[in-house]
Amino acid sequence: MRAAVRVGIVGGASAVLAGWAWVAAVGRAPVMVVALPVVGAVWLLVLLHHGYLIGRGWAHRRRRRNSRERRAAWAPAAGVRAPIDYPNVLRRPSGDAPVDHQGRYRATGVRLAVLPLLAVLFLTAHTVLPERADGLGIGFVLAECLLLGSLVWTVWTEQQPSRPWVTSRVRAELFRREMFLLLAGVGPYLGRTDQEAELVRDARIGLLADAGPSALDRFAHLTDQDPDGGERDWRDEVWRRADDPAVPALGDLGDLGDRMRTYLDHRIRRQRLFMELAAEKCERSEGVLGRTVKGVVLAAVGVAVSYAVLLAAVPDGHRPPTAMALIAVLAAGLPPLCNSVLAVQNLLAGQRLAVSYRETRLELLGHENALRRLLGQPEGPELLRSFRALVVRTESTLTEELRRWRITVAKPEFDAGL
Repeated sequence: MRAAVRVGIVGGASAVLAGWAWVAAVGRAPVMVVALPVVGAVWLLVLLHHGYLIGRGWAHRRRRRNSRERRAAWAPAAGVRAPIDYPNVLRRPSGDAPVDHQGRYRATGVRLAVLPLLAVLFLTAHTVLPERADGLGIGFVLAECLLLGSLVWTVWTEQQPSRPWVTSRVRAELFRREMFLLLAGVGPYLGRTDQEAELVRDARIGLLADAGPSALDRFAHLTDQDPDGGERDWRDEVWRRADDPAVPALGDLGDLGDRMRTYLDHRIRRQRLFMELAAEKCERSEGVLGRTVKGVVLAAVGVAVSYAVLLAAVPDGHRPPTAMALIAVLAAGLPPLCNSVLAVQNLLAGQRLAVSYRETRLELLGHENALRRLLGQPEGPELLRSFRALVVRTESTLTEELRRWRITVAKPEFDAGL
């Protein structure tokens, strides 16, 4: 539905531009001619924003089709219970989707990366126009002012542009983490009865639902706060309280194997698949952008040399032929195009994210192998403690990945070069 709306917006803007161009060409009204480049600049802004979102949705559907077999191979066996089938474990509360915030943030960033290029092209078009096109030349200058004004206004007003996306994704991941802490009875739920665990769960979920960035950072810590201000690491607590009779088992030990298999399939294997697919996507986008930068640089050198040769061939006192205008526009536009691609590359941060995803995937693979070994051991208190310790180590790995991701994508403001 959203894609259809965006296509309609782009189609409507294109129809307005086409109609305006027809009226300006037929009527030759000075106001219509001067305003034509301005209308074209507005059309480009609309096209950049909604066109990126349309292309992003199409690319997501294509990746889903290509990864269908791998996702099917992950699907848990019929006998493996879902996390929400266990007592006290709730679904993640519905709310805003991190992917929507990501789309809006990146669409704005891509638009800002391309605006300097468009401003240069509009200014170059003005300089190469024939002398009789004064009205159109004024329009190109006004359009350039509009583009640069849009760039400056967006940079000044969009402070902390990635915050909605970062906050939404961190909150969603911490909600998901809470499910599996409950499943294993670790962290804030260690040593709690079912009734106590339910109260702690409700309090933590309520706190998480309203938490801002600073509160989310504190919530992500794998520690409990002592009354005196000290902190107790959850990883240490599993073994420190190993002989504490106040620490009950996970209900009946008879379902410990079920919980372990649920954690293996729904947490470790699922997250490992996500990291693998995400790393591939980042590496693919990084490769495309890297090759584009190299191609643009080579093309810029070739066009500049060609333009110099053609200018040298024009006799003194003669105006260069109109056909050279296109080459002049290319010679002026290719260098800022290279900068635009580099800005998009920095915005997506594909290489840094891919390294983080790959590292996390390897750690999850180690946790998966350790849990598979535990599944072959006889059930009992020692197995329960080992499972709980493994859960805390796994959640520590995922929390650390979330911290690296936040550092990578968070920006105090958009980068924009003129």
